[in-house]
Amino acid sequence: MKREHLFPLDFVRVLAAVSIVVFHYNAVTFMEPIVNKPILLFFNYANGSMGHIGVSLFFILAGASLMYSSMEKLDLKTYFKKRFLAIYPLYWTVYAAFFVYNYLIKHNFAFDKPLSRLLLTAVGMDGYLNYLIPNYYLLGEWFIGCILLIYLMFPALRACMLRWPVLTLVGTALIYIPLTLFYPFQMDIQFFFLLRVPEVLFGMYFIKYLYGTRQQREKYDWKWGLASFIGVFTVMTVKTSLPVPFKILWTGIPLFLFLVWVGQFIKNTVVKKGISIFSSYTFAIYLVHHILVGKFVFPLIGRPVGRLENYLVFWKYFVFISIAGAVFYWLSRILTGIAALLWGSAVSWLNCRKDTTKR
Repeated sequence: MKREHLFPLDFVRVLAAVSIVVFHYNAVTFMEPIVNKPILLFFNYANGSMGHIGVSLFFILAGASLMYSSMEKLDLKTYFKKRFLAIYPLYWTVYAAFFVYNYLIKHNFAFDKPLSRLLLTAVGMDGYLNYLIPNYYLLGEWFIGCILLIYLMFPALRACMLRWPVLTLVGTALIYIPLTLFYPFQMDIQFFFLLRVPEVLFGMYFIKYLYGTRQQREKYDWKWGLASFIGVFTVMTVKTSLPVPFKILWTGIPLFLFLVWVGQFIKNTVVKKGISIFSSYTFAIYLVHHILVGKFVFPLIGRPVGRLENYLVFWKYFVFISIAGAVFYWLSRILTGIAALLWGSAVSWLNCRKDTTKR
């Protein structure tokens, strides 16, 4: 049975993507101190940055989306096939384009590392492991590798949650809290995949117990909106000395709850359709935005820039990466379709050869 489309999740996904794009635009400004211009919206809040907001929302969305699509049953073969197709064709297409441009055409980077390390790129772990094994990382940052590890964990997380919902929470806390307080690894603490599991689990529990059925959604009323708003307002304005993962979790959960509640008030069909379409391009936009931002910021170096001009430059940048993301999205789908046709033809030819040999 086809499930009802949850538009509020699309709404949250778009806002998460926008927050990451704005964050990196501002971050490039800070990296270039002679770019004298104001920031967009804000860069930091009392307990973190806008980047923390967007990434946390994406992890919660991952748990919610995966749980919603597998409420009754999870077929592992279908699950891993869908995850593969959702990540790799688009990732490889975008990477290939920027690799050819930066390494082969413009020679912006040198082949100064073993070519065997391109294998890390092929499996999507280059950005995640670049701090430890310098490689040919270009796009996607640490998030790609981290979410891939989360996808590998999801079937086990789902099975545990459905069978032992309380015990799963307790077990996760017993790992999460000590690991946060006594973090022993060189990797930045917010990048370590086990410390993002609580966000993913929250998204799963949210669907299972709060929002997965029509009856549950009808009860998701103003009380949830008010309570989550109080949580968001507090974390945004009251500075604490908590470890970073605790702050991020405190930010992501109430903000997700609040934005889902707000998303329910969007009723215009055209607006909803536009947001949902844009939502399908967010991963592609995420892949291209970081490597393209310099093309718009660097020309501003050496002169003061007013707030209005800065917003206009950002708007041009945002439109550009949105179009680029959509182009890469459809290009990857076309290439995937061609690959599937070629694979099907090859299999048919081999089967015909086998039948001919038997005769």
